[in-house]
Amino acid sequence: MHYLTSTLKTYNIYATDGEMGKIHDLYFDDDKWGLRYVVVDSRKWLPGRRVLLSPASFDSIDSKEAFVKAKEDKETIRNSPKVPEGQPITREVEKSLTGYYGWGRYWTDSLVGGVQPRPYNDVRNEALAKDQIQQEMNLNEETNLDLRSADETMDYKVHADDGKLGHAADLVLDDHYWKMRYLIVESEGLPNENNYYVMDLEDVESVDWFEGDIYVRGSLDSIKQKRSYQAKEDILADL
Repeated sequence: MHYLTSTLKTYNIYATDGEMGKIHDLYFDDDKWGLRYVVVDSRKWLPGRRVLLSPASFDSIDSKEAFVKAKEDKETIRNSPKVPEGQPITREVEKSLTGYYGWGRYWTDSLVGGVQPRPYNDVRNEALAKDQIQQEMNLNEETNLDLRSADETMDYKVHADDGKLGHAADLVLDDHYWKMRYLIVESEGLPNENNYYVMDLEDVESVDWFEGDIYVRGSLDSIKQKRSYQAKEDILADL
């Protein structure tokens, strides 16, 4: 199922034994656009704590009632490693979280690293295959996959090959793969018209995370010939 990240930020999030708060933000990696953590606004329940949960902890999403249910109870989450406020999430912090919860380390996943698993052909090749996979995992361990905030990405300027198209208005999350799939762009200079466009993230050629610029494939004319929408919510019906 597809979700607007702006809509998910209105969802409550529950532990097995009660409500924890709302989803405050979503963090994705800047290579595969994979969702890595949700930030829980837990101020009423756990003031002074920055709570991160991986999609690996999600039990279910109820789109009708607008909530996400986690697999852990409140005590487990309360006793989780502390995540420093106002600081970048370091790899050491991530290792402490994955070790505590038992989550997989996405940065060593061969699929995330762009390496397809290889079947073992026979017993003679098994040791070689295992050694090769371990070497690839070690390389992925060193890969610098930075986390980005869905909230901070909003309003990034979006550029076609021949000029500025508009700005980032939302991201669309696919909960089957826990991956951002689409960028919603609000085109500029089109008052009272359908001015939302959907860009497949495969068409993003590069992102300047420091200057806040997203560069997408295609000319302004070719993009504006695509279907446009009056409201972001109308887009989900076509995906």
